Amino acid sequence: MEILEEIEPLLSSLATPSHVYARWGAVSGATVAEQVFDLVMIAQDDWAHQAVAGAVGPSSAREVESALEPVDEAGAIELMTNLSAFDLVHSQPLRDRDHAKRAAARVAKLLGRDTSWVTNMESTENGRAWTPVTRHGIDVVVAGATAECFVILLALGDD
Repeated sequence: MEILEEIEPLLSSLATPSHVYARWGAVSGATVAEQVFDLVMIAQDDWAHQAVAGAVGPSSAREVESALEPVDEAGAIELMTNLSAFDLVHSQPLRDRDHAKRAAARVAKLLGRDTSWVTNMESTENGRAWTPVTRHGIDVVVAGATAECFVILLALGDD
């Protein structure tokens, strides 16, 4: 799928090896929540050394789905930009914000106006209001899906 070939380097450039995870692909019958849950499991395995003993988070795609709320395209672009550009806990820069904004906007443009965007943020205006999708202190996810493909950006942090 040609769109995914363009999306791959863009989402890869938004991810970081230690804090921000990305996933994209063709829609294969799995729901967005199932794709997010699969990515959460990978991130939690990577972050197992950071987990607080006894900390719990959603244990199924259904629980993740209940944490996700619709967000408009502008909000999704802003979330992708900020998740990529800044550390969730300390707001330290992770990369150039202008690059992140251009990449996020291009992803949204490639997916098109009919994309359904979701996030676990309760308000894109308040960076501290979210419903957890992992067992870690802070996590924010933004995902978009069309009839053909999906994209996900997941950022983690522990305070």
